Amino acid sequence: MCSVQFMMLVGGTVVTVSLPVIRRELGLGAGELQWVLTAFPLTFGCLLLLGGRCADVFGRRRLFLTGLLVFGAGSLLCAVADRSWVLIGARAIAGLGAAMASPAAMALLTSVFVAPRDRSTALGAWAAVGAIGATLGNVLGGLLTSAGGWQWIFLVNVPVCIVAAAAVLLLVPAGVPEGRRPRLGLLGGATCTAAVAALVLGLGELRVPGGLPVATVLLGTAVALAAAFVVSQVRSPEPLLPLGLFRRRTSFAFALVLVTAGTGIGAYFTTSLFMQETLGWSALRAGLAFVPWAALTAVVAQVASRTLHLIGPRVLVPVAMLVSAAGALLLSRAYGPSVAFVPDLLVPFLMLGAGTGAASVSCTVTAMSGVPRSRHGVGAGALNSTQAIGAAVTIAVVTVLTATATTRALAAGNTPLGASVEGQRFAVLVLAFLALGGAVAAAVLLPGRTPAPDGRDLDPGAALPATGPLP
Repeated sequence: MCSVQFMMLVGGTVVTVSLPVIRRELGLGAGELQWVLTAFPLTFGCLLLLGGRCADVFGRRRLFLTGLLVFGAGSLLCAVADRSWVLIGARAIAGLGAAMASPAAMALLTSVFVAPRDRSTALGAWAAVGAIGATLGNVLGGLLTSAGGWQWIFLVNVPVCIVAAAAVLLLVPAGVPEGRRPRLGLLGGATCTAAVAALVLGLGELRVPGGLPVATVLLGTAVALAAAFVVSQVRSPEPLLPLGLFRRRTSFAFALVLVTAGTGIGAYFTTSLFMQETLGWSALRAGLAFVPWAALTAVVAQVASRTLHLIGPRVLVPVAMLVSAAGALLLSRAYGPSVAFVPDLLVPFLMLGAGTGAASVSCTVTAMSGVPRSRHGVGAGALNSTQAIGAAVTIAVVTVLTATATTRALAAGNTPLGASVEGQRFAVLVLAFLALGGAVAAAVLLPGRTPAPDGRDLDPGAALPATGPLP
């Protein structure tokens, strides 16, 4: 289970440092490049709730193996893609497989390891492997791209899928779904997916000259579909996402997870392009540059999870988001034609790593502390979805902001290089204000202490979502 979790988290980040190489070899435009990165987290995030429900209906091992097959097939198709639409479609297929396998894997862990100590050990290994996978994604991406080409970042998944599938067949008991099979909720899942896709497409159209009418239609469609999804969940006797989860004050942490994910992945995405396209760094060098950021995120997240009950989310989360805002502000000021990694990039990287790591895990535990025992699975799925959708939407917004600011700088007489830097600087500056707004909201909305679990609730630390707090 942990080997597959490692592979899927690597699959979400490994492509980041390879984007400039993929752009050159396939001749991708800015919009196509955005979709190469967002197709995986978009399908993964939108379908996690439905994937978890399918595991309960069809059996966890069966869905896990099916998800492995789909993820492996999508990865193989990515490696042989020679057209942008093939690569984007293959990334979406891989995201579909991950949305099936990831919740089924965590459900298998909690059903196979029943004793509290065994379950804690299993979930601890799961969380540790997830943090390592997200940390090494960029390094592996840079290494594989430099050594054998960007295709290898996808090909490496195929043998892992084969070995993991064989191990599951030999080692993991099949089991059977417990109790009455719930309804799948296909309509709700399709509506949610279509709403987010329309939102991301609409944001992408905003950067296209003359694209405002199409963008207006798409964004209006996104709002209508989101409203339809909410109505369907209210009326359904077995909703895919029970809205009662959001009645407690701790539910504000769900929205702050979105802000934290947006700040991290937005700065990550923009800086990756800046280092390679502006500074001329190789994919490997750019990947290694992110290691301090990701490593500190993992370390600080562990510390924050152990101190949250002492400090409280109303203090810890705003402080963490203020650190993220300061890091993003310093990063925007560091952008230029000539930049030294130390201290120009390293200092803001460390600040962003510390801030996003502490804020993400604190918001996760706070949100889950308000979810009753019977809904912990769907609560974890909702948090995973929030992180993945936040990443996809933020990348779309950052692309629009960068393109808009670059166009204005060119019209003002800047050189193409100078205009590109201005566009990237403006996008990261907006992210700094997003984190600042999140800090203010957290100080006002979050409770002073996380509620203690009662007899109906599980330990929130045992129900952390599958994805780690890394950007």
